Amino acid sequence: MGDVATLATREVMWNIPHSFKLLMYILFFTSVTVMLKGIYNKILFVTKGEGIGALEKLIPKEPNVLKFFHTLFFTGKVPRFKNVAIFHGLIFYGFLILWITTDVVAIHADTPLKIFQGNTYIILSFLSDIAGIMVLLGLALAYKRRYVDRPAYLKATKPKQELYMYSMLIALVVAGYLIEGLRIVGNNFPINEMRWSPVGWIIALVLSKINMSDMSLAFTYRTLWFLHMINTMVFIASFGYTKFSHVITLPFAALVTPARRGAVLMPMNFENENAETFGLGKLSELSLKNNLDLLTCVECGRCTQVCPANLAGKSLDPKTIITKTRDLAFATAEKGEKDADIWGDTPLFTSNELDACTTCGACMEECPANIEHVNIIMEAKRYKALTLGDIPPAAADAVNKIKNQGNPWGIAQHDRFKWADGLNIPVIEAGKKVDYLYYVGCAGSYDGSNQKVVKDTIAMMKKAGVSFAVMGKTEKCNGDPVRRFGDEYSFYEIAIENIANMRQYDFGKVVTHCPHCLHTIGKEYAKFEDGVFETLHHTELLADLIDKGKLQPYKRIDEKLTFHDPCYLGRHHGQYNAPRAILKAIQGIEIKEMERNKDKALCCGMGGGNMWYELPEGEHIANNRLKDIGEKEVNKLATACSYCMINFNSSKAHLKETENLEVEDIASILARSVL
Repeated sequence: MGDVATLATREVMWNIPHSFKLLMYILFFTSVTVMLKGIYNKILFVTKGEGIGALEKLIPKEPNVLKFFHTLFFTGKVPRFKNVAIFHGLIFYGFLILWITTDVVAIHADTPLKIFQGNTYIILSFLSDIAGIMVLLGLALAYKRRYVDRPAYLKATKPKQELYMYSMLIALVVAGYLIEGLRIVGNNFPINEMRWSPVGWIIALVLSKINMSDMSLAFTYRTLWFLHMINTMVFIASFGYTKFSHVITLPFAALVTPARRGAVLMPMNFENENAETFGLGKLSELSLKNNLDLLTCVECGRCTQVCPANLAGKSLDPKTIITKTRDLAFATAEKGEKDADIWGDTPLFTSNELDACTTCGACMEECPANIEHVNIIMEAKRYKALTLGDIPPAAADAVNKIKNQGNPWGIAQHDRFKWADGLNIPVIEAGKKVDYLYYVGCAGSYDGSNQKVVKDTIAMMKKAGVSFAVMGKTEKCNGDPVRRFGDEYSFYEIAIENIANMRQYDFGKVVTHCPHCLHTIGKEYAKFEDGVFETLHHTELLADLIDKGKLQPYKRIDEKLTFHDPCYLGRHHGQYNAPRAILKAIQGIEIKEMERNKDKALCCGMGGGNMWYELPEGEHIANNRLKDIGEKEVNKLATACSYCMINFNSSKAHLKETENLEVEDIASILARSVL
């Protein structure tokens, strides 16, 4: 066996005339040139005609190198959906094996390195035979899903384009098997080929029944080889013009997309006297990353599947936000025009479509192409609000209340600190440093259920000896809902005032129990001058105090509960462990996780400004999450978000399974064990 393995190989280009070989190389370089032209055209589209050098503008300060390699070699986020992971994995890894084998054969044939022999030949021959079956099986499953099952989320503007990809790959694999079978017949069935080319051997047995003459076999072999070669060259040439290019564009998109960036908005330049509009009004106002997102979308529909607004029957579909913009851009380019109006006689988006977005980030979390849907939606909402003056009436009312009274409920500013009467809460003073500035927020100041969270958190900070203070009556809304409405100018005024107010004081970090405040102050104020504040969530602080032994949960609490991950704490802040660490530190608590948890958690529906207005289509967004909660058959829901607390308390009666549900913040649960 050792000698057989050492000598194992086959003649490369068996029975192929020199003219065919010469033509193959000519066509190869031609097809590569055509492919590169297609790729370059895509680069011109992304960079707005600036060329390859402009791609540098896409590279962030810290490129996501790990995600790049994970996407390149392990298909990135694709395996998050198990059914897709199976057929896509079969196609991807099967084709990868065939590609590696082809490269090894080329090196063996065209260089002095004779590597396609011995154990290398045996292993690659066997793996290639299996890989072909993998590809065919994967394609069959993919075809069934897209063209037989036809789920609504796979609806595409060009529904037949996958057929080209499927047929191209099927032709490559089937022709390869037939050529292998004919070679085995023509070489009188080399006995060891049965072991390391099992599929080819079976095909050879079938073909041998035809009783072809040597001349007919040679002619058939050459004809198939020639057609296979042409098929291969067409495949290579079309790579830069079809969805095959996602093999390149998706890893690149992973490289240039930092985690949790998509919902962080940049300030607008309101000092530009030449600006006639604000927000996304024309194709030319798309960023380079937006353009890349348009190109990388493969219309897999994952964003549609996880969008809470879409699941609730609202008019928003994150996929069509991307595809409609892409189709307009392509149509504009085909007409030889450089720009097009997104809000023309027939607007690309409707008001309710954009306003339904909760900015939960589920679409971006699941997207295997790392598309930042929320960024495009929010830029369009900015245009809608600032340039068109289109904003839901209830949202406009909330903006006015925030500007006049410092909170979206319109309750008097002098009542903001009323919750603290008689509690001896330290109020921050200029010149006196504290470790933490506790930003209570509007809900914590005015909503009864959230006031309890604030009081429990403060009681535990006092018990742990934490140096902290609150802003008291001088605290105002940070402007989160205003920005999500799209009213950037009002947010600008609010942010500048708040930053100046906070800068009067000397503190180490900001702590807040509302993840929306956490995001706005911690990430979005940082984009303004002098607006960088290190900010953390109250669950992070409390978990740290437990870890350091400053808080000790000593009272047993025998409760079964489920935990709802707030979108802005989880997907936008990356914190899933702190709330669970707190619950696990309490004796008697049993956490029954929902199937959709952590980065797959379904939004309650209040983000993106939806807390302050309601759209007519579909059902209440919270209902689907309440169904998830009801399935766990628990009487307690733990959460860590002001909006979630209010929303679940007000909507729990929508479902019989949750009508008696008690909603409690992580801090309040901990306080019952600690205090």
